[in-house]
Amino acid sequence: MNEISTILKVELETRQELNTAYSLRSFARFLETSPATLSQVISGKRQLGRKSQEKMLEKLGYRHNAPLNKKPKKEEIRIQEDLFELIGHWYYFAILSLANLKGAKANPRWIASQLNITVEESNQAISRLERLGIIQINKDKSFQQISPPLKTTDEVPSMAIRNYHKSVLKMAQLKIDEVPVEKREYRAITISGNSKKLKRAKAIINELKEVVSETLETGPSDTVYQLSIQLFPIVEQSNI
Repeated sequence: MNEISTILKVELETRQELNTAYSLRSFARFLETSPATLSQVISGKRQLGRKSQEKMLEKLGYRHNAPLNKKPKKEEIRIQEDLFELIGHWYYFAILSLANLKGAKANPRWIASQLNITVEESNQAISRLERLGIIQINKDKSFQQISPPLKTTDEVPSMAIRNYHKSVLKMAQLKIDEVPVEKREYRAITISGNSKKLKRAKAIINELKEVVSETLETGPSDTVYQLSIQLFPIVEQSNI
């Protein structure tokens, strides 16, 4: 599977996770191509020209840095697919946090039950994290993260990061009904603000994220939390 097929496959799967009625035909319509062409590209049976690839990537908001016509090595393809999957799904990072809990095991069924994901998703995630050298599984099936902390950079495709945030938002929707109010915290505020102050506001949010993380990580860990903060304009700037 080449790079464009990997990108399209992950994007389609993510959209279908968020909307079970979303079809290949819907995705093809969004990309302004035919369902047959899209299906062949995703399966790797058809190669697109450079201009067609760039058009699709632009529709997805994907900033590509490497030459699209360069044929990657097999190892590069595998790592590429692994990273797209890892970045695009919230539970990979949750599994890394589970490793800090007492009695945590690299057991697909146990992890699936803890995170409410399928055993297949759990098994694939464990294998991928181990293959990428991010976790180490010990003889007693305990595991720990052996890589440095995972952080995204400007080199990470924006599409993959968007997929991650989409999956987190989907989970947040479910948890608002499933988790008792005393065990969660949801806040929202609408502000008329100065867009020139946005950079500073984003820095404050990042500082808050670190403070909350340090606070919760003090002492022995007994559960895994997901902190999500959203700040976005609801008025089109062109209308102001």
